[in-house]
Amino acid sequence: MKSFLLSLLLFSCFIFSEDNIVLVISMDGLRHDYPDKSAAGGFSLISSKGVKAKSLIPVYQSTTFPTHVSMATGVYPNTHGIMHNSFYDTNKGSYSYSPEANWIESKPIWAYLEERGIKTATYFWVGSETAWNGIEISYSKFPFSNSVSEEAKIQQILKWLSLPENQRPRLIMSWWHGIDSSAHKYGMSDNKVSQKFIEQDKHLLDLINKIEEKGLWKRLTLIVVSDHGMTDISNLININELLKKGKIKSKVSLGPAVGHIFLDNQDDIPKAEKVLKQNKFLTVKRKNEIDESLNLIHPTRTGDIVIFTESPNMLVSRKNNNPPIGMHGYNPKTNKDMEGIFLAYGNKIKPMKISKVKQVDVAPTILSLLGVEIPKYMEGKEIKFN
Repeated sequence: MKSFLLSLLLFSCFIFSEDNIVLVISMDGLRHDYPDKSAAGGFSLISSKGVKAKSLIPVYQSTTFPTHVSMATGVYPNTHGIMHNSFYDTNKGSYSYSPEANWIESKPIWAYLEERGIKTATYFWVGSETAWNGIEISYSKFPFSNSVSEEAKIQQILKWLSLPENQRPRLIMSWWHGIDSSAHKYGMSDNKVSQKFIEQDKHLLDLINKIEEKGLWKRLTLIVVSDHGMTDISNLININELLKKGKIKSKVSLGPAVGHIFLDNQDDIPKAEKVLKQNKFLTVKRKNEIDESLNLIHPTRTGDIVIFTESPNMLVSRKNNNPPIGMHGYNPKTNKDMEGIFLAYGNKIKPMKISKVKQVDVAPTILSLLGVEIPKYMEGKEIKFN
């Protein structure tokens, strides 16, 4: 009798797993207003037949590495530790676009699922190129290359979805180009950015149609997100130049909107404050003065002094003769242009519009769609689709 009940339980779990696959596509730099520009592409289809949030509120800084890691962990940057695409740690040294997953201090969703025997796959998702604390991902395409096309990614995604049931990943996460590179280079009003969006929209529709051809929509949920929005800038602030004039020795770790100053001599804090405050576009705070709600205070990765700016300004460490026109990284609480997208389509999804959601809500929502318990360490909440 016990053997029969165990067999029945295992069978029911197997059937349940068949019904739940989640595919996450992240489009780099796609601002919240772009899905409404879709005429007859993938975004138009999802907006009419799926869930569309008013926007996705990114973490701060709203840059590619911290945002993608927050979507994968369900926690804020001061918890997972990836403060920007590059940063400084007083114990470990400098981090810059590293593929090493162990810089991440909170468990990524693929590691959480793999521990539970659920196969996962990633195609260019930040932090997934190496094992996290010894936990290997089942399938991962790396190293990152900006030249890999969306067509190639779609082809690989379909291959993963075509694997036998016991080999198929139940979570697939893939980074797409979005409009990021074009927007940085040309600015948000340039036609080249609009054209890039049209291309991404067509690729999304192609993916949707090919999943339809495989008859998988009855068991697959597609989530489309972006890491951040974008805005135009016009003024560069050279922080190293300011510190040099003040004869202040330090280690400087800058993002476009937030900069961390690690001083060689703590006695220089008042002097550094005075020098930096001479620039009217900077807000200057000591580490112990930072608003905790910004989620920027980390034991070893937050500077002795932290500087903030808003668009159209950008922090830089040296002279730039070919500066970007479009930029991100700014505080989403004060700059709506930083807000990204969240849409969902397929299994367990019905047509509806929802209010703004947060990036830290993405991971718990994925787990809910997979029928997996949401761990208490996640700081986000499940997004409700009813």
